[in-house]
Amino acid sequence: MSTNREQSIRNYENTGVKIRASVEGLEEELLQWKPAPSKWSMNEIIIHLIDSNIVNSYRIRKIISEPVTSLATFAHDDWVQNQRLNDTSTEELLAVYEAITRYNSFLLQQLTEEDWQKYGLKGEEPISVSHIVDKFICNHVEIHLNQIERNKQAFSEQK
Repeated sequence: MSTNREQSIRNYENTGVKIRASVEGLEEELLQWKPAPSKWSMNEIIIHLIDSNIVNSYRIRKIISEPVTSLATFAHDDWVQNQRLNDTSTEELLAVYEAITRYNSFLLQQLTEEDWQKYGLKGEEPISVSHIVDKFICNHVEIHLNQIERNKQAFSEQK
């Protein structure tokens, strides 16, 4: 396996560590607090990242196992809202994210370079397994870690 792929897998495995570190030690009130009715709480951000991890798990398996196909999409706002999981323990949510990531990591370690380059279609744009791991997952988590920090700041300013 190439160094780039090993780094991609390490980065992916580290997403759970980063999410956990961003919310560790915070009170449930803050974790469930929403900066506005249409904005996500920190728990809901984690829920969204779980959903995204599930969808990307499916995408990767579909890409490596089937002919070129359209990538599954999901209505992330609707998923978060309709699951009504905001009051779920943050520890439980983190454990779910970490379990999915661990399971996917097993798969990623087995992929050949050819597998990493296989792709599905987002509209007409080819999206490789490599792109899914590096951009759709790792970079996506970074965006939401920034959102968590903004929530912390907004919560402290409203007190």
